[in-house]
Amino acid sequence: MNIEESYRWLKSGDIKGETESTIVAAQDQAINTNYFKNKILKEEIESKCRLCKLHEETIDHLTSGCPILAKNEYLMRNDKVCRHLHYSICKALDIETTDKWYTQPEKLQQIGQI
Repeated sequence: MNIEESYRWLKSGDIKGETESTIVAAQDQAINTNYFKNKILKEEIESKCRLCKLHEETIDHLTSGCPILAKNEYLMRNDKVCRHLHYSICKALDIETTDKWYTQPEKLQQIGQI
C-alpha cells in the first residue's frame, strides 16, 4: 500500500474539516460502531448492526454491506458519483454544462420521464 497516495486527498483541501475527521477515523477503523464498542472497548453491548441486526456493525458493513442502507443510501451515493462522472466527461469534451455538477442534466431528467 502506498501511504502517500492513500492520504493524497487530505492535501487537496476540497472537503470540510468534520468530513475529513470522519474519513480518517473510518480509515483507522476507529468509528464508534457497536462492533468497535464490543470488541475493542470491551463494553457489554451487542455487536450486531443497529439497522439490520443481522451482521457485525463494522465500517465495511456500514459503507457497503448493510441491506437496510442498500435500499436507499447506497443508491443515492451511486447516483451522485454517476452525476459527477457525467459532469466531468462533459467538461472534458467541451459539452455545455451548468456550474453545478450535482444537478441532474436536463437530458437525463427527460430520459427518466419516459
